[in-house]
Amino acid sequence: MKLPRKWRDDGGIIMTPLIDMVFLTLIFFMVNATLSINPAIRVDLPRARTSLGAISEEIVVSVRADGSLYIGERMVSDADFGLELRREMARVGKRSILLQGERTISYEKLIEVMDQAKLAGVGRISLATTRKTSP
Repeated sequence: MKLPRKWRDDGGIIMTPLIDMVFLTLIFFMVNATLSINPAIRVDLPRARTSLGAISEEIVVSVRADGSLYIGERMVSDADFGLELRREMARVGKRSILLQGERTISYEKLIEVMDQAKLAGVGRISLATTRKTSP
């Protein structure tokens, strides 16, 4: 005589769909983070083959070809740059910036902006580039 087997339910959570959703969410945010640097300020960035995606948690500082400075979408003067950057860091709670400099600006202007940012208390400066296509 065969005895019927009893179904044993562990009461656990099926992990496969959960892991799938976590990976899909991760991919979604990675793709969106690379596309949302700061589309309002158009800057002709230098190109590099090793260009990575942007980190959206950083404060974006843009330097246009005419020398104008932007923190986010706000234009600031050279004299007020340090003060405005300190205010933005206090508001956001971050000490890192993403520096977008047009490829035609002088090296001296780029170093000047980086120096002012360091004096304002920035801990880390990342330089923005666009991905260079292979020749």
